[in-house]
Amino acid sequence: METCKKNVLLKYLGVLIMFLFFQVSSATDTISTNQPLLGLQTTLISSGEIFELGLFERTTGIDRFWYIGMWYKRVPLPLRTIVWVANRDTGQTIWSTGVIASRSKDVEAVLHDNGNLVLRDGSNSSAPVLWQSFDHPSDTWFPGAKLNTGSQLLTSWKGLNDPSPGRYSLQLDPRTHSLITVWNGSKSYSSSGAWDALSFKLTPDKSYITYARLGPPDDNTYRLVIDVSGMFMLQYWDDLIQSWVLTWSQPNDRCAVYSLCGSFGICNDSEELPPCRCVPGFRPAFSNGSNDFSDGCERETKIQCGDGNDEFLRIENMKLATDPTATLVMSPSLNTTCASACRVDCSCEAYAYDGNKCLMWTRYAFNLQQYHENKGHTFFLRLAASNNANATSNQEHSKGRSIVLPVVLSSLAAAAAVFSVCFYCCVSSRRRRKRTQRDEKQSKELLKGGIVDDDGEHISYLNLHDIMVATNAFSEENKLGEGGFGPVYKGKLRNGMDVAIKRLSKKSSQGMKEFKNEVVLIIKLQHKNLVRLLGYCVESEEKLLVYEYMSNKSLDVLLFDSLKSRELDWDMRMKIVNGTTRGLQYLHEDSRLRIIHRDLKASNILLDDDMNPKISDFGTARIFGVKQIDDSTQRIVGTFGYMSPEYALGGVISEKSDIYSFGVLLLEIVSGKKATRFVHNDQKLSLIAYAWESWCEAKGVSIIDEALCGSYDLKEVMRCVHIALLCVQDHPKDRPTISQIVYMLSNDNNLPIPKQPSYSNVLAGDQQLVASSGYLFSINEVTQTEMEPR
Repeated sequence: METCKKNVLLKYLGVLIMFLFFQVSSATDTISTNQPLLGLQTTLISSGEIFELGLFERTTGIDRFWYIGMWYKRVPLPLRTIVWVANRDTGQTIWSTGVIASRSKDVEAVLHDNGNLVLRDGSNSSAPVLWQSFDHPSDTWFPGAKLNTGSQLLTSWKGLNDPSPGRYSLQLDPRTHSLITVWNGSKSYSSSGAWDALSFKLTPDKSYITYARLGPPDDNTYRLVIDVSGMFMLQYWDDLIQSWVLTWSQPNDRCAVYSLCGSFGICNDSEELPPCRCVPGFRPAFSNGSNDFSDGCERETKIQCGDGNDEFLRIENMKLATDPTATLVMSPSLNTTCASACRVDCSCEAYAYDGNKCLMWTRYAFNLQQYHENKGHTFFLRLAASNNANATSNQEHSKGRSIVLPVVLSSLAAAAAVFSVCFYCCVSSRRRRKRTQRDEKQSKELLKGGIVDDDGEHISYLNLHDIMVATNAFSEENKLGEGGFGPVYKGKLRNGMDVAIKRLSKKSSQGMKEFKNEVVLIIKLQHKNLVRLLGYCVESEEKLLVYEYMSNKSLDVLLFDSLKSRELDWDMRMKIVNGTTRGLQYLHEDSRLRIIHRDLKASNILLDDDMNPKISDFGTARIFGVKQIDDSTQRIVGTFGYMSPEYALGGVISEKSDIYSFGVLLLEIVSGKKATRFVHNDQKLSLIAYAWESWCEAKGVSIIDEALCGSYDLKEVMRCVHIALLCVQDHPKDRPTISQIVYMLSNDNNLPIPKQPSYSNVLAGDQQLVASSGYLFSINEVTQTEMEPR
């Protein structure tokens, strides 16, 4: 549509229904003839305020397009989900129903609470229906909607931001009365099968089909949708997390989606995400900007065609691409002829020999899939000689690494060593097996019905597919950082909300117990200085937690950077200190549960847009009873350098364990130095030991961060050092409570004299030290877990 024409149409708002004009002076669900619509903010709202109809804008590349669409009224504007689009194919006319004439002058259009826009021939509700949106669905199917069986039922969007018709559609198979998903109008790749298993009832009719939820009354916040990647999904809206939640999807095997990875893209559903990657010598095309791999892969170097210019790369264990361009029936003894036939044909991109036929692909190769086990066929890919050399080198390197372990193990000849190893392996295997069985059981429970806490509160589940889209398949560009339990990525949900997604590492010792603990625990905690959990996901081998996004990342990112630390003036640091104490006071004293965090450190203090601190990472937190003073454990979790002596050496947990960690954190904020990396003039002193010397000699002046450049209240800084030394005293009873710390920070009263901390000197210096209790500690920056007595 030309810009000038588009502006004119928008000014007068063109033709909406039968080129009728209407005006809505207040919220109404009905419009009639000769009523103009004024302004883009005026919309049509169903009587129950469930659906809303109006104009919305989408930008594709440098082009801006306006559409007439429908969305849920209850969903706030930034999270708006478009469920029906009138003018998906943008053109000279915005949109017309196609209804030519009417017998009545009282034609009205009504937006119903079920999501149906109805044009009726009269003002009476029983007037004949001239046209309805249920007969012209987009990508969404509402409960109760009757869809015509003789047409395409649903069609996906072309891209995440492009509502024009996409590659995937939902159709009805008249032979089996089942729903099938089709690619490009020709390739069927999945079927709904038996709908009874989904707690749905499919009602075939000569002219239409419909569905309804069984059991509870219909809820219009449920919908079936076919998304841009070809997945057919049932979702419901969750007001708590302000997002759509997946309850069912098909196909179960993502690699069964036709052309999910595009041409020359390999799908592997059993390996780490993302499921799509390009064959060697190719790169993602991503021409439509949706990052769904449907545009496939393109060559990095064009093939030259000629003797010595191109070579063929062997790719083993492949499910071959569909739709070969040419098929030659051959004898098994003539296998080499297949290579020759492809080599002499300059248009041949790849070939394979399946035992009696030579298959060749001259343009596209859809639905390639690779297996881990030894099955499938060998796929021969044509590459420029330079690309093939690099790919072959990488393959040989991988093979070389794979034989190192057997060679090393074969050298263990001593019988005693073998027995020891076997015994250890048996014990470890049994432990791992029990843990795996427990995790699998809990995982199934999570997937089955979500997590319900002790008070009956339901915690919402997000599907892995949406998280993949949100993080651009966990791309490095989206990575915010990495902690002891795994990396954290920035993501944008379908509703437009920015989130932080913690992806628990498979190597992490945080299992399903810790995962469920963090989800159930944090949902109970509501405080402005605690990070907010929005949802979770357990799918395949993935365990993911979705949090509100903190634009300024974590405190350690700023505090321990020589340049960024200058952004943290003293007033800002005190704001972070005071906010952290309020959050910790809520955990220890003010919440309905008493919580011991057990891993309080700079990397677990997140900062929002206004630099307000929020305590995060509750995977290792412990709940205490109302009158409980302390507890003990053999499973030590936390980070070396922040652990109190009674906890690190004896496993004793109490509120004073967190107070010790807070004291270390306070010294870090004052000094700008990391406790686990502190070195001063080549002396093997810990940060605590150096702070003690500084306080004894000059009341803490020498420890002050140079990045503050003298812009601080000296009395306030010295008071913070004094309070920190009270927090890191060896004996828990000598340390103040969090409420006492809050009082100390806000008052000028005299403070108690701290006792010299001896524990910090014992554990200072070398990178590895053995404590008297038989624990082995390793100095690092990540959460330490599973430390058991030897």
